[in-house]
Amino acid sequence: MAESEKARSHHGAEVQTIDKAPSNTAPDWTPEAERKLVRKIDLYLLPMLWLMNLLSWMDRANLGNANIAGLTSDLQLSSNQFSLAIITYYFGYLAAAPPSMVLLSRLCPSLYIPLLVFLWGIVTSSVAAIATYPQLLVLRLLLGILEAGLTPGVTFIFSCWYLPSELGKRASIFMTSAQLGGAFGGIIAGGVMENLEGARGMRGWRWLFLVEGVVTCFVALVAGFVLLDYPGGGRRMTEEEKRIAVGRMERGRVERGGERRLGMGETVRRAGRNWRSWVVPVAFLLMNTTLVMAYFYPVVVKGLGYTSPIKAQYMTVPIWVVAFVFAMVSGFVGDYRPARRPFLIMGGFGLLTVMAIAVCSVYGFTERYVLLAFMTGGAWVGFSQCTAYLAELFASDHPQVRALCFGVVAAAAQIGNIYGAYLFPAENAPKHLLGFGMVAGTSGLCVFIFAFVYWKERREKARRQDTVTE
Repeated sequence: MAESEKARSHHGAEVQTIDKAPSNTAPDWTPEAERKLVRKIDLYLLPMLWLMNLLSWMDRANLGNANIAGLTSDLQLSSNQFSLAIITYYFGYLAAAPPSMVLLSRLCPSLYIPLLVFLWGIVTSSVAAIATYPQLLVLRLLLGILEAGLTPGVTFIFSCWYLPSELGKRASIFMTSAQLGGAFGGIIAGGVMENLEGARGMRGWRWLFLVEGVVTCFVALVAGFVLLDYPGGGRRMTEEEKRIAVGRMERGRVERGGERRLGMGETVRRAGRNWRSWVVPVAFLLMNTTLVMAYFYPVVVKGLGYTSPIKAQYMTVPIWVVAFVFAMVSGFVGDYRPARRPFLIMGGFGLLTVMAIAVCSVYGFTERYVLLAFMTGGAWVGFSQCTAYLAELFASDHPQVRALCFGVVAAAAQIGNIYGAYLFPAENAPKHLLGFGMVAGTSGLCVFIFAFVYWKERREKARRQDTVTE
C-alpha cells in the first residue's frame, strides 16, 4: 500500500496525499470501490454544476428573449446598441476569466463557485429595475465578470476528479444544461410574456429577469452545502475515499501538484511554454463565433415566418432539443472510444460548416428551420467534446498552470462572441447571409485546427514511446 501523509494542498487546505505509484502497478483498491466513489463524485458534482450552468445560460441568453418582448422599444435601443449590450457581457468575461481561474485554483470550489452564482443572480434581478441604456451596459459587464468563473471552472474541477476516459459523457451531460437552458429560456420567456405582462405595472421582460435572478440566488445558497472541493480534501469524503480519489488520478497521469504551490510568474512561464496554450485558444475563439447564434435564435426564427413574439419564443425549443440529443450521443461515443474524440469534434464542426453553407442558399421556412436545428446539433457536438478534450490536453500540467490555461482559453473564446454579436443585424433579416457565412467559415477553420492538434498529439506520443523503448 502506498504511504500516506498529511500535507497542505495548493489551495491551502489540509488534505490527504499519496506518494505516486507507477501507473503499471495494480491499484490497492477494488474496482467496485472505485465505481462507488465515481458515483458519489457524480452525485455531488454533476447535478448542481449542471443546474448552475443551466441558469447561467438562461441568465445570459434571456437578453435575446427580452429583445423581442419589448426591451429594445422600452429603452429605445437601435440594433447596434443591442449588439453592444450583448458584447459588453463578453468584455467582462474576457477580462475576468484568467484571474478568476487563478483564484479558483487557490480557493475552495464549494465556496468560490456558489459566491459567484449568488452575485450574478443579484445582478440578473437588477436588470428588472433599469431605466436607461447605460444601466443595462453596467449590469451586463458585471454579469460577464461574475459568470467568467463557471464554465472554465467546471472544466478545471472535472479535470481534478475524473480520468480522461470518464470526461466525455460527463462534459456532454454538463453541456446539455446549455442546450436546455436555451430551451427552458424560450419556454419560461413565453410563459412570462403570456401571464405576467403588465402584472403590478411591470413589463413581461422585467419579470423575466427578476424571476430568473431570484431562482439563481436560491440555487447558489444550496450549492454551498453540496459541491466538492478537491481530491484529498473537503468534508464529504471518508479517508478511504480520499485515498482512492487521489490515487486513481495519479495512476491516470493527471498532475495534482502535491504540496508545491507555484508563484504567479512561474505559472505564467509554464503556460507560455506549452504550445497547446497558444493553439487551443484560437480554436475556442473561432468556435464561440458559431455559438453566438444562440442570442439570435428568437430573431432568426421570427424572421422565418412567425409574426408572434410568443410563438417565436416557443419555436426555438426544438432547435435546442436537437442539440441536446446530438451532444448526449457524442458524449457516450467519445468515452467509449476516447482516442477518437478529436474525430467527433471535427465531425461536429464539419456538419455545422455544411449546414451553414446550405442555409445561405436555401430560403424556404421549413428547410431553413431544419438546417438551423442540425447546425446547432453539430455545434454542440463539437463544443461539448472540446470541453472533455481540453481537460485531456492539459492533464499533465500543474493544477495552477492548468487553471490558468483554462482561463486563457475561456477568455479567448469571448473574442469570438464579441465580433459574433454583430453578425446578425436586423437589417439582414430574414436571410442573414453575413452571419451564416461567417459561421460556415469559422467552423471550417475549427476542423483544420483540431486536425493539426490531433496530428501534433500523435507525433508527441510517438516520440515519447520511442524514448521509452530506447
